[in-house]
Amino acid sequence: MSSLSPLPSEADALSNAAFEELMWATSRPGLVRDLPSAGLEPLAKSLIDRECSYHVMGSIPLDAALALTGSRPAPLAEADYIFASSLSAPEQVSALNGLRKGSLAYPDAAATLFAPAHIGSGQALKLSGPGINGSITIEIGNVDPSFWSMREKAIRYPLGWDLYLIDAAALIGIPRSTKVEVF
Repeated sequence: MSSLSPLPSEADALSNAAFEELMWATSRPGLVRDLPSAGLEPLAKSLIDRECSYHVMGSIPLDAALALTGSRPAPLAEADYIFASSLSAPEQVSALNGLRKGSLAYPDAAATLFAPAHIGSGQALKLSGPGINGSITIEIGNVDPSFWSMREKAIRYPLGWDLYLIDAAALIGIPRSTKVEVF
């Protein structure tokens, strides 16, 4: 018996693999996941479609990839997905205060933030919450210390926003349900 379903292309397979890593990253916060290829582009291609809006903060070569998705650019406060070039300066962190947090009726209307970081060196963080057995300690560098206090003030579960930190092809997810303590 032959199958009438088409086989996925190489691009489809990469997109599916990136999407799977994103899902695992938020279901197991703080654990490093390996992306099929480095950078923000495979993540953008795996998540964004014409129903989504996005905002690019800083200089990131994502315009061509995002244009192919049919999605629309939006101001920071209205975007579904935010791609930041850096979180290393206080002014970059301050700009994120206006991210969408959803509402009690629609907590899923919150934003998702993607940002570069150094995974495995830097500020020690203790994570706890759903998907974590007890707690886990991770080290994240190249993120201004003010980011973590800004995030703490912004998150009132189920309201808040989700975070993905990317270091080349390494990925860590920190959903809004995760409590982050800075050491």
